[in-house]
Amino acid sequence: CKIYLDPDPTLLNQTNISAHEKFAQTRFYSSVLVAKLGSQFGKQFDAYKNLEDGRTKSEAGFLEFLRQEEQLTNAELNKRFRSFLYNTVISDPDNKVSRLVSKGNRSSADTPLTIDMLEKSLFSNFAYRNPLEDDMTTENYLREQELDNLVRLFNLFDDEALHAWDGSRPDSDSQQNRLNRMFRSKSIMSWAEILHGAICGKLDLNDSDDRSRPFYREFSQEDWTKIRRIIRRLADWNLWSAPQNSDIDRILADNKSAVKNFMREKGLTTGYLMGAAE
Repeated sequence: CKIYLDPDPTLLNQTNISAHEKFAQTRFYSSVLVAKLGSQFGKQFDAYKNLEDGRTKSEAGFLEFLRQEEQLTNAELNKRFRSFLYNTVISDPDNKVSRLVSKGNRSSADTPLTIDMLEKSLFSNFAYRNPLEDDMTTENYLREQELDNLVRLFNLFDDEALHAWDGSRPDSDSQQNRLNRMFRSKSIMSWAEILHGAICGKLDLNDSDDRSRPFYREFSQEDWTKIRRIIRRLADWNLWSAPQNSDIDRILADNKSAVKNFMREKGLTTGYLMGAAE
């Protein structure tokens, strides 16, 4: 409650108008991602975005603000921020692969994917996981677009392969055996790196900054058609359908480097995914 003693009404009116114009708190573009960021980090994010310090409001600026507020280490901040990015993609209601992601640390017949697997494969190759310096109040801030692109990437995997997942089928089932091989932990970590090279090559992303955040942009329908073809080539690789107890089953138990070398030697290369013969 404010009580003014013998005020000048004109001055009060001018002050009120200014408070809604040049003195207004920072306004953000309407953004689902920014709303989720505020929901996740609560009062700290509200306090940060309303700072009148003349600085650009960015993810990097917010994490620095959070570090000082809560005395967090850089490792703790990165873990918290990356978990936010992963959860935003996985929990998206349009993500058809979410049903196959385990709630815990272990995979199962019904939920073959874990956050750890996805972090070390699709997220590490296609999500820019460091805090951005881009101004969050402008249309140049494309983090929401990037995460939408990742949801669409996950859905392409569902369209081309994972829609057929049925953990109740025995290993002798050729379709299920093919998917088991493709989405084993070491397997997905290995081919995700090859996939990254193929998508960057097909979309002419040659600059190091572009390659470090390949999905931080708007894609045309033609771009998505190219990406779909690459994923279809990956899903159709002949060794996924090799007979039981083939070399691939033994190799997939080795370390990632051995698995990746095996894939390349057997024709699963960037060139093949881009359209070359095996």
